[in-house]
Amino acid sequence: MRMNPLSAIAAVALLAGLPACSVDDTGPTEGTAAQVKPTVSDPKDLKIAYFSAGSSNSYLQAGIAEAKTTAAELGAQIDIFDGQFSAQTQFDQMQSAITSGKYNAFAVEPNDGNLVCNLLTQQASAKQIMVSVFNLPICGRATNAGEQTWEPGTVNYVGGQTIDVYEQWVDQVKKDHPDGAKIALISGPDLNANTIAFFEAAKAFNDDDKYQVVARQTTDYTTPKGFQAAQTILQANPDLDVIMSNFSGMSRGVVQAVNGRDVAIYDFGGDAWSLDSVRAGTLTSTVMMLPKMESRKSIEGIAEVVQGIETARFVNLAESDSLPGTPFVTKDNVGLFTAEY
Repeated sequence: MRMNPLSAIAAVALLAGLPACSVDDTGPTEGTAAQVKPTVSDPKDLKIAYFSAGSSNSYLQAGIAEAKTTAAELGAQIDIFDGQFSAQTQFDQMQSAITSGKYNAFAVEPNDGNLVCNLLTQQASAKQIMVSVFNLPICGRATNAGEQTWEPGTVNYVGGQTIDVYEQWVDQVKKDHPDGAKIALISGPDLNANTIAFFEAAKAFNDDDKYQVVARQTTDYTTPKGFQAAQTILQANPDLDVIMSNFSGMSRGVVQAVNGRDVAIYDFGGDAWSLDSVRAGTLTSTVMMLPKMESRKSIEGIAEVVQGIETARFVNLAESDSLPGTPFVTKDNVGLFTAEY
């Protein structure tokens, strides 16, 4: 994700003053996305561009499959764009989609929510495109909680990886290690909003000298990169106590690198493998992620605006009815959870 986005940003700046035609200047109804006006009269008339952060892992593939299913149920058209975990690639895809005039709705999982901010809230609006954002907040809202993850001018924000969930994840490690611990953090790409939120929440370890973050690595979320990062960290820190891995795909590599050492692995992802690993004791815990629900609620939110149905500005998947009252999985409660991917 190393890039030089200056030319793209300049293009955005030139268009930043365009009016947001789908936004009601009277302001939103509290708690709902009422400020976004429908640009079509029937969900069957929706032409959706679905921008996935990538397509290289089972989480993303599950979300893409559910997006297609949801669109088919609505009778809507949908095209999938693979962002390839590249902020610049995805920016270019969105800009092309806007100028093409083919779409009246975007469902967006942004690789860099700041780079695409004006594009989604100004340019898309000016072209009568309704925008829903999921998994990764935009416009500097990565470390916000609750409704503050939603950006005005968009339909909604759908997600379960908000800063408060990461703060609870960090608190869990503290509670499990009351005498202190040496901790390593492994996350996804640098510009990814979930990486930003994770590392921000982990600053709480600095509040107590008993806890020491000895390494912080970013990866592309894959198992090989997770293995490589964990192996390097373990070689440099043979007395490591905890690894926090911000995606189950990476955690598979972390488990391989740990290879039976006395290191507690805290996973974030909640896929079928991680639930089995919590049962077996290979992982200390995991946190549930719901890629199918993210895609479905994003597209359904757009359809609700078209139908004149109030839709929540923030859909909090950490409180989803599909979860047993918590997204945090331990060996004691793992039997209550079902993985989406």
